[in-house]
Amino acid sequence: MKRARLLPVDYLVIVGGPVVCLLIVWFGIRAMVGPAPRPNPVQLLRDGEIEIGTKAEDVVKLLGRPSRIQDTQEGGFRYVYTRTVFDQATGSDSLDEAVVEFTPGGRTQGVSFDRSAPPSK
Repeated sequence: MKRARLLPVDYLVIVGGPVVCLLIVWFGIRAMVGPAPRPNPVQLLRDGEIEIGTKAEDVVKLLGRPSRIQDTQEGGFRYVYTRTVFDQATGSDSLDEAVVEFTPGGRTQGVSFDRSAPPSK
């Protein structure tokens, strides 16, 4: 029995069909679920993503705009990032805050964290 020779159109269907199907599934899931959430700036700071000496512009590029900007008496400034997290101990939400302090020249000089929760009942 003689075997039929595959044409270029056959290869297009054999290879292109599954690829098109996967693309439709991929974009369909992305349309329903949406893009991956952006990492929270406070968690990135807790993970050590910012090093001492980093420029303020680079901090904003990595973490996004801060919740607040405060000036310091020494001529520097602070970026304050906040997020709300559920605290299992109190059974309620608590405010998680990270403060990035900068020198007057705009370089990171320190990072500090604070978490405030309502009193437990």
